[in-house]
Amino acid sequence: MRSLIYSLLLVVTALPSAEAAAAGRAPNLIVILADDLGCGDISLYGGWVRTPRIDRMAREGMMFTDFHANSSVCSPTRVAFHTGRYQQRAGIVDVIVGRDASEKGLPPETPTLAKMLRKSGYATALFGKWHCGHRDESNPTRLGFDEFVGFLHGGADYHRHQAWRNGVKVENVDGYSTDIITQRSVDFIKSHRDRPFFLHIGHQAVHNPYQMRTDTPELRAADWKQNRVDEVNLPRYQALVEDLDHSVGRILDTLDDLGLAENTLVFFWSDNGDVGMAPSQRLYRGGKFSHYEGGHRVPAVVWWPGQIKAGIRSDALIAGFDLFPTFAEIAGAVSGMPSNLDGISVRRHWLARDPLPARDLFFGYEPKLGTAMRRGDWKLILKNGEAQLYNLKDDLKETRDLVEEKPEVAASMRRAIEEFKRAVVPGS
Repeated sequence: MRSLIYSLLLVVTALPSAEAAAAGRAPNLIVILADDLGCGDISLYGGWVRTPRIDRMAREGMMFTDFHANSSVCSPTRVAFHTGRYQQRAGIVDVIVGRDASEKGLPPETPTLAKMLRKSGYATALFGKWHCGHRDESNPTRLGFDEFVGFLHGGADYHRHQAWRNGVKVENVDGYSTDIITQRSVDFIKSHRDRPFFLHIGHQAVHNPYQMRTDTPELRAADWKQNRVDEVNLPRYQALVEDLDHSVGRILDTLDDLGLAENTLVFFWSDNGDVGMAPSQRLYRGGKFSHYEGGHRVPAVVWWPGQIKAGIRSDALIAGFDLFPTFAEIAGAVSGMPSNLDGISVRRHWLARDPLPARDLFFGYEPKLGTAMRRGDWKLILKNGEAQLYNLKDDLKETRDLVEEKPEVAASMRRAIEEFKRAVVPGS
C-alpha cells in the first residue's frame, strides 16, 4: 500500500505545474507578426506555399478575410499595434530608416500594450524585429518589455547579427534569424509557464534578403542579388515562408506540451502586404508600399482552444490597432487602458461572434501615397487632391474607379479624410 501511495504521489507531482497554475489565471497572450507576408503567399488563403501549421490555427480557431495592417509598410503598422492609436499621432507614417533613424521613434513615456500588461502582472518579452525607433530611449525595454533580443531596424542579414541587441546592449547572436527568434520564444514560454505572459514574436521572415540556412556568407555567390524579386530568389522565398510556418508549429507544440494551450491566445498576422513574389494570380491589387488592398489587407488568424470556436471565418473589418483594447479586455486590464485609443475591442466578436459597429477606417502614408479610407464596402484613395473610389463588395481587385458614377459617396469620404488628417497630427 505504501508503495502504491508513493507511486501516485510521483504521478501527481510530475504533472506540469503550469496546468494547475492556469486555472483561474489571466490568459497568456502571444502575437506572431510576420514581415512582408501577403495573403496570396500561404495555403490558408489559397496561396502557393503550403503552411500546414498556420492552416491548423485556422482549423482550430478563427481566420480573417478583412484584417488590415494600419499601413502598407512596417514602422507605422508596428507603432499603431503597440499604441492602439493611429500612427500619425506619433509622427511615424513611413519606414524609420536613414536620417530618420536618429530622429524618429516612440518616446519612452508612450503608453503601450506591453506597459499596460506588465503593470497588470504580465511578464513581457519581444524577440525579433522592433522598428519603432533606433535610439536607446525608444528601445523595447523602455516601452514595456522585460526582455528583448533582436534588431531595431527594418531588414537584416539572416546569418550575421552584429547589430542585434540584448536589451539596449549591442550583442552578436549566433544562428539563423528564424531559429534564434523561435528558440528564444520557446525558452521564454517554458520559463514563464507559471505566470501570465505577453510574448511578441517579431519575425524577420519573410523580409528580404532572401537567405536560406544554406546561404551562409561564405557560400553566397558574389553576384547574387539577395533582395531582388525574381526566379532566382523564388525558392529561397518559399523556404522562408515554410520556416515561418514551422516556427508557428513549434510555438503551438510547446503550448500543448506544457498544458498551456487552453489558457493561451495566439494571434498571427503580417505587418503589410506582399512584395509580389507569388508566381500565380494574386488576390488583390497592389502590395507593400501601396494603398490598394494588397498593401494592407493581410493574413490573420486567432487561436485559443476552448474559448474561440474552431473553424470560424470572419469577414469583419478589423485592423492591427484593435489588438490593444482587445487584449486589455481579455487580460482583465481595462482599468489601465488609455482612454484615447483609436482601436476598438473585438473580444466579443472573437468569443461570441458579435457583429462589430460600423466605423470609418483610415490608412495614411503621407505624403508619398496620400490617405486611404474604408467605409463599409466603399474604399477611397486620396492623393494630391485626386480621388479613386471602389466598391470592394463588387470589385475586390479595385479595377473600376467609381468617382464619376458616385460623386456624393466620394465627396462625403473625401471630407472625412480631410477631417481625419486635421485630427491625427503628431502629439494629438
